[in-house]
Amino acid sequence: MGNGNRNDNVDPLGEREYPIEDKNLTEEQNEHLTASLRKVRDMPNAPAPLQDLARQLLSGRMELKDVLDSPAGHRALGEGLAPLREQWKNMSPQERQKVREYDPDEDPQGGGAVRDSRIR
Repeated sequence: MGNGNRNDNVDPLGEREYPIEDKNLTEEQNEHLTASLRKVRDMPNAPAPLQDLARQLLSGRMELKDVLDSPAGHRALGEGLAPLREQWKNMSPQERQKVREYDPDEDPQGGGAVRDSRIR
């Protein structure tokens, strides 16, 4: 992966931001992952360790393949997923099925998840 496709966008902390270019993912998957990491990084209610992990991936300081090998990355993912795990546990079987079948490309409002008033 050369630096030729990297851009010069800078986040508020002055870190350069690069699109993810994982060779094991398709171009579309890399674009989706990059967009998702930017959302996590900018989400005010996201846990700080998860935001930091997103910054590390976007800045090129960490590669996707190394996230689970890093104690900080492993911890950030665990802490970041804990609220989702709790929400999933509290959903009815019908709500879970709706989430499983959700296709963001078919959502006229865009976004990443089935809208549920309990999920904030």
